[in-house]
Amino acid sequence: MASNFPYRKVPNEFVNIPQGEGEKERMENGLQQFESFSINLYISFQILRERILEKQILCLKILQKIHQFLMHNYQDNSQKLFYELWKTGNRVLCKGKLLVGSENHKFIASLVLITIPTVLYYVFMAPALVQRDQVVQVVIFVILNCLVYILITITVLMDPGIIPKITTNYEMDEQLILIPQKYLKVDPQVLFESKTLQVKGHQFKLKFCNTCAIYRPPRASHCPACDNCVLRFDHHCPWIGACVGRRNYIYFYLFIFFLSATMIYVFSTCLAYIFGDMQDEKNKGEQIISTLSRNPYSLALAIYCFVFSFFVVGLWGFHTFLVITNMTTNEYLKKHWVIQSKNPFRRKNIFKNIQHVLACIRDVKFLELRQFVFDPKSYNQPMTQNQMNEIENLNAVEDNQINVARRQSKQTVDHVEEQ
Repeated sequence: MASNFPYRKVPNEFVNIPQGEGEKERMENGLQQFESFSINLYISFQILRERILEKQILCLKILQKIHQFLMHNYQDNSQKLFYELWKTGNRVLCKGKLLVGSENHKFIASLVLITIPTVLYYVFMAPALVQRDQVVQVVIFVILNCLVYILITITVLMDPGIIPKITTNYEMDEQLILIPQKYLKVDPQVLFESKTLQVKGHQFKLKFCNTCAIYRPPRASHCPACDNCVLRFDHHCPWIGACVGRRNYIYFYLFIFFLSATMIYVFSTCLAYIFGDMQDEKNKGEQIISTLSRNPYSLALAIYCFVFSFFVVGLWGFHTFLVITNMTTNEYLKKHWVIQSKNPFRRKNIFKNIQHVLACIRDVKFLELRQFVFDPKSYNQPMTQNQMNEIENLNAVEDNQINVARRQSKQTVDHVEEQ
């Protein structure tokens, strides 16, 4: 069994040390040979380690280039956020976190019209009312004014119920290629089968939107200003420059309600302040003229609110009528059905109609601006000059790292050889 055991053959001079004369010199010679053998073995190991390190760095360099190629062609180019490819008249802000209307200048103009009387009230009326110990009136105005600003901001920034396109423009191009040439000059609605929907005995023919390439649900319509199909489309408001639809209608209604209440409140407050400042004089005409001359800003605020209240209060009354009858402005103007009983969406009573409008707050949002979509047009695009420069700089850094590793390995070997 001992003969079958593996062993390493050792030089005889390291095992059989001769006895007798000169034993010490021969032992020292053997130790020197063993030390030289160990140093050569260590140097060979360092050289092998250096070559393995170079191979590892080379493999990492190749893998990194492959990773850069895949990331460039798949993630950076072919994967994009929806708002980057979405064709719309609305403006997207904060990288898809905010959505505003298509006519922001109208929204700014409305804010200016609201802010002018607000500033006049805070500068002239509020201090005068405080001097008369009428602080409660100022507090009520502050609450109403804050609600007006909050509601108009929510109405503009909120998604009105936009129906996202089933196919975006770059996907439609691929689908149109599959259509034979003889059908390209035909109306697109002819190419698609007509669809109908029954609601309380009424047959609704679902219209196909050529722009959005979708079948519009009942009560939905396409807004040409914003270039979107909107659920329960009411109107495109010319005062805020945005669409009013199913999801933001309740905020729009509350906005015009509190704006009407604010105007009526300011008008009545200014009149009460003016009449409270009247002095007892024999001539009534002189009494009124002197009172108005002492309160020009109160008079200006009263006239301003009186004039604009005709439009705002009238608009609120019209939309109150639409809410209790469960109609939209678009349906009322186009006279889709008779107001009394032909509206299939009308509930049994007024409270059911109001509840249906308020339930729109819980509606699901269909438009997701920050979701990733695939962009086939950007796939396998040639790299730009900046991207090529970045890769060249990265390669230079990697080459520098390889040279540093080589120098460190060479210094280690030289140090061992010196020892």
